[in-house]
Amino acid sequence: MTHSDIEESAAYWDQHNLAPTDDIRYWLAVPELRQDINQRLSGDPAVLFIARFLDGLPCPAERALSIGCGTGDLERGVANLQAAREVHGVDVSTASLDEARRLADESGLSERVQYFLENASTWLGRQPSASYGLVFFHGSLHHIEDLEGVLDGAARVLNGSEPGLLYVDEYIGPSRGEWSDQNLITARELFAQIPERFRRTPEVWPPIAMEDPTEMIRSSEIPTMLEERFEIIDRQLYGGQILSPLVSALRGSTLEHPAVAPILREALELEQRDIESSHYGIFTARPR
Repeated sequence: MTHSDIEESAAYWDQHNLAPTDDIRYWLAVPELRQDINQRLSGDPAVLFIARFLDGLPCPAERALSIGCGTGDLERGVANLQAAREVHGVDVSTASLDEARRLADESGLSERVQYFLENASTWLGRQPSASYGLVFFHGSLHHIEDLEGVLDGAARVLNGSEPGLLYVDEYIGPSRGEWSDQNLITARELFAQIPERFRRTPEVWPPIAMEDPTEMIRSSEIPTMLEERFEIIDRQLYGGQILSPLVSALRGSTLEHPAVAPILREALELEQRDIESSHYGIFTARPR
């Protein structure tokens, strides 16, 4: 990945994180879908799985690191739940980090939560071994081309620390050049049942943000790369193989409409029956 690719990605997220594209919603931003997945993963429709993970830690970390932190929701949550005494977030998006710092200050967390403008490889390369007790990738690892270097770096900074855990919540479906019509058959069949006035696009396409050259760069390789470097303690797959492309093809303002919601529910049920084909998963691991 070139420096210009990283700059282009940063520019995309500068805009996207603060001013999302009109009438487009991420599939997990649909309340019914989010609540159902919360129920399956955490046992409570109102509780995210990461909250359960943080609550179950054997001890708080001295320092935690979040790679690709965006506007900082995760870091503030880690600090608020006392899961780490100090939290660092790194990202390549200047505007996102400015907003993250503002929100941390507004929440009274600016002394415990710090943000840095840096890419993952460079930041991890400068940190000593055992420098972080927790490392998080939450929707950022599928934007990283140097999976080998970054995951090796994550293992190194965790090795010897307490509790020494990696938490990955990621898109792990086809990489951007691997999508085929076969991946979209079910989403397209369900899309055909939805009246045209609720459709945002004329058909269902791969849900790739083409303006971001890092999107899904090597996503399908993530599980294998993790298993080679980490002992997987827990793996939770939660779907997205139908709903992600389907929701991205619909008008975001209409997803709760009675003509649309039952079809999304059907998609959710179909995903659950074939959960091993999920495009999204959560991995908790420790360095080998």
